[in-house]
Amino acid sequence: MVKTLVSIAAALALLLAATFFEMRFVDTQFEKFGAAVLSLEEKVRGETASAEDGRAVQTLWEAEKKKLHVVVPHGDIAYIDYWLSEAIGCIETGQYADAQSKLTVLREICRQIPESYGITFGNIF
Repeated sequence: MVKTLVSIAAALALLLAATFFEMRFVDTQFEKFGAAVLSLEEKVRGETASAEDGRAVQTLWEAEKKKLHVVVPHGDIAYIDYWLSEAIGCIETGQYADAQSKLTVLREICRQIPESYGITFGNIF
């Protein structure tokens, strides 16, 4: 009986530790990417962004998403790929207003995805 309770407590502790690690890992990755998107958005707002700036953010995202594939669904990653590619295309053609709106969507996605991994009442039930 005691061994069973100790085993249950150990499994619960491991599960909570893994949950906390996953939550922090996802937050950290999206904080870095979100900061890069915000920087690009500021350049777009000032109409000084170039395609190279967009590709730099895309290169950062490519590195981050390799790590995130373990915990974030492929659909969410593909969604970010789509919006980032759209924004870069708009920057390349000089359509800064369109790029601004697409980067705004990206910023919101960077805020929402980590929230979906947080320990909240809505996420548990």
